[in-house]
Amino acid sequence: MRRALFHEARFIGVCLLCVVFLMAGGLVVRAGQEAPSEEEYPALMTEIRLTVNDAELHVDAYYWPEYGEDLDRLLAMFRQIEAFWEARGNDQAVGFAGEAIAKLGDMSAAGSAQDRGAAGSAIASLRSVCVSCHENFREETADGYRIKPGS
Repeated sequence: MRRALFHEARFIGVCLLCVVFLMAGGLVVRAGQEAPSEEEYPALMTEIRLTVNDAELHVDAYYWPEYGEDLDRLLAMFRQIEAFWEARGNDQAVGFAGEAIAKLGDMSAAGSAQDRGAAGSAIASLRSVCVSCHENFREETADGYRIKPGS
C-alpha cells in the first residue's frame, strides 16, 4: 500500500514538473519574440553570428542534437529581428527576416536527415540572406556597425 502511494505521488510530481516546464517554455518563447530596442539590436546580431558559427561547427562534428538546439535559438532570435523591423514599419527588412526563418527550415530538414552537405549549403544560404539585409540596412562607423538612418 505504501509503495503504491509513493508511486502515485511520484507520478503526480513528475506530471506537475512537466506542466511547469511547458509553461516556462511558453513564456520564454513569448519573451523571445518581443521586439528588441535599437540599443539591444547589435548584441542580438552578434549572438546570431556566433550561433550560426556554432551550428556550422556542430554540423562538421556530426553533433546533430546540438545543431538542433542552435536552430531553436536562431528561430527565437530571428523572430525578435522580425518583430524589430515590424515595429519600425520596414517591410523589406521584415521580408529578409522571413527569408532567414525559411532558411532555418531548410537547415532543420538537413539536420533531420543528418546530411552534412545539405546543412552546409543551407547555412551558406542563410548567410547570403543576412548579407543582403546587412547591405541594405546597416553601415560601418568608426565604432562598428549601426542601422542606417531612416531604416
